[in-house]
Amino acid sequence: MEKIAFIIDSTVYLPEDVIKENDIKVVSLNVIDGDETLKEVDINNEFVYRRQNENARLTTSQPSPAEFLEAYQACFKEGYTKVLALVLSKAISGTYQSAILAKSMVDNPEDIQVLDTMMAAYGNELIAFEVIDMIRAAKPIDKIVKRANEIIAKTQLYFTVENLHSLQKGGRLSKVQAVIGTVLKVKPVIKMTEGKLKLTHKERTFKKLYPYFIEEVKNDPNNNGKTLHVRLIEINSKENLVELQRLLEENFKKIKISTTSYIGPVFSIHVGDRGFGLTWYFE
Repeated sequence: MEKIAFIIDSTVYLPEDVIKENDIKVVSLNVIDGDETLKEVDINNEFVYRRQNENARLTTSQPSPAEFLEAYQACFKEGYTKVLALVLSKAISGTYQSAILAKSMVDNPEDIQVLDTMMAAYGNELIAFEVIDMIRAAKPIDKIVKRANEIIAKTQLYFTVENLHSLQKGGRLSKVQAVIGTVLKVKPVIKMTEGKLKLTHKERTFKKLYPYFIEEVKNDPNNNGKTLHVRLIEINSKENLVELQRLLEENFKKIKISTTSYIGPVFSIHVGDRGFGLTWYFE
């Protein structure tokens, strides 16, 4: 019988109790502050905000193949017969490539599967919860990978932020765009498109984004009477999450919702300290 290990990178911000209960291995990305390289798992968002306020230009980097290799070897040493890894979109990070390179270094690469999620953060969390459920149900790894890929193909992710300067400092906006947007109080919508974060829409207030988000979900081509699986996120924006959740429950009768109020340092560098969003699929 297969015994499947589950590996995630540190930008899949699952709750600590979920990680411990399911013996999930976490391979950390890095935050680079000048000449210092720090593991994401060793710092917090307060560090990021403080350094950005001090005008530090923080950047990020992927884990090395050696770190994934160490995680794979630890899983097999602990008696797991198969390994499934879920990591950040290869379109915005070299994390996936590191995981693939490490797979080629083991004697049994056929026992390792790396999911090409084209997704990030709470989008990957939504997928990860389904993977955990399937592992608990003792599904074979080939069926888990097949269903995970089906979910990945259908998953959408949107979010908005309050502070455009964080997007600028993180390299997602020009300084001029950030200044103009801040002065005009623009609320941008960032969408995960082909594995990349792209600005797709803007409004003057958060309130005006509610109907936009609802219409995007309604217009999903997979919306044909199936259950809506959705994960909501808020960063110091609880009132917006509550209202968006209310509207989702009002508009979609078959719905399964989870929420989170956390995004880690790697993504906080780009999105700042206030915003909200959603990720979903129909099944």
